[in-house]
Amino acid sequence: MSNEENLRAALQHFVGLEEHSAFYKNYIEKQAIKTSTDLDEFFGAFKLHLDSLGKWNDELELTLKIIKEQADIVKHQKSQSPLFSINNSRKLNDNWLSEFHIEFKECLTGDQFVEEIKPKRYKTITENLILYGVDGSKLSEVYSKYSDFNHPYVNYSVASVLYNAKNYSDGLPILKSGIKSIASYPNHYWNNQYGVEGATWLIADLLYLLGSCLDENNLRNEKIKLLKLLFLYMSRYICMTQSNIKSIDFYSNRARVVKGNYMEFIEIFGLGVNPDIQYMSDMYLAYHVSSKNNLTAIPSFMQFMWDSLKMYEHGSHIPNSSGGYKEIEDRTWMELVRDGEIRSLILGDKLLKEFENYELNISNSTIENIFDILAKSKKDELDNYIKKSERKLKNPNEID
Repeated sequence: MSNEENLRAALQHFVGLEEHSAFYKNYIEKQAIKTSTDLDEFFGAFKLHLDSLGKWNDELELTLKIIKEQADIVKHQKSQSPLFSINNSRKLNDNWLSEFHIEFKECLTGDQFVEEIKPKRYKTITENLILYGVDGSKLSEVYSKYSDFNHPYVNYSVASVLYNAKNYSDGLPILKSGIKSIASYPNHYWNNQYGVEGATWLIADLLYLLGSCLDENNLRNEKIKLLKLLFLYMSRYICMTQSNIKSIDFYSNRARVVKGNYMEFIEIFGLGVNPDIQYMSDMYLAYHVSSKNNLTAIPSFMQFMWDSLKMYEHGSHIPNSSGGYKEIEDRTWMELVRDGEIRSLILGDKLLKEFENYELNISNSTIENIFDILAKSKKDELDNYIKKSERKLKNPNEID
C-alpha cells in the first residue's frame, strides 16, 4: 500500500466516525482549514472532543499518528525541501580553494599509516584510519596563507592533520576557530559545497574527540545542539549535491552518528521514530550511491548494503535468531529504507527552521568552555607519535 493509500484509509476511518460530521460542520463555521497546520489543529480539537465524550482510545491514537506521519511523507514527496535549494546570490566566491588543494597536497610526504580506531565501536568489526605523512613546515606555511579566510574546509583540513598526529596544542585552536564560524546562524558558507563539507567534519571530529566529556560535565544540551547541527549539515550536503559520490561518506557517517547516539536521536527525532530504521536507511542509501558510481566491487562499499540488511533481518550488526525488524515491521526492507529517507528530510527541514530561529546557536563563551574541557583531556604526544610512525615505516607489521 502506498503512502497516499495509507493516508486515505486512515482519513476515511476518521471521517466514518459518527461524531465527525457534526463536529466538522460546526468547526469550519468558526475556523477555515486551508493549510496542513490548520488540519493538525482540527485533528487536535477533534481528539479533545472525543476524549471529553470518553470515546478516544488507543486505536484512534494510532490512526491519528498514521495520518500525521503519512501526510508529512506525502507532502515531502510532492514538494522540494529547502535543503536542496542553493541561493547563488548568497554563494561566496571560494574558487581559491582549488589553489589551496594543490598546495595542501604538496605538503604530503608520500608516507602512509594505518591506525586502528580506539575504543572500538563494534564487537566484531575493526575500523582503521588511513593517515598520510605531512611535512609540518610546509603545512604551517599553507595555513598561514589561507587562515584569514576562516573557511570551514581549510580549518578542518589543517586541524585534522594536527590533532590526528596528537599535536593538540596546535590543532585544537584551529578546530575551535572553525566551530565558532559555523555553530551559529547565519553560516555564510551555507550555499557553498566545500563550506558545508568542512562544517560537517569539524563538528563530527569535535564530537569524536570529546567522547563522553560533554555528558560528564553536564553539557547534554550542548551535545544535543552539536548533534542536531551535525545531522543538519550532513543532510544539507546530501541534498545540495543531489547525492554526489562524496555523499557516500555523508550517508554512512550519518547512519553511524544516529546509531552511536541512539538515545539522543530518539529525543531529536521524537517518539515513534526508531533510530535503527534510520541507520538501515542511510546505510542502504550509501550503498545505492556506491552502486550508481560502480564502486560495489570494492568490499567496503558493498558492506553498506550488508549492514543495512543485517539491521533489517536481525535488528543488530550481529546475526541472530530474533527475526529482527523483518518480523516486527509490516513494511518491507525497501519500504523502511524509503520511509527513513523521507523522515531524514523531514527532520532536516525541522532543524533548518530551528537553526534559522537561532535555537541551535552555541555562544562563543560556551565553545570556549567546551574546548577548555577538551584541552584538559588531550595531552600532546606528537614526538612519541612520530617515533611510533617511523618504527611502523621500518616495520609495517608492528602491533600497537
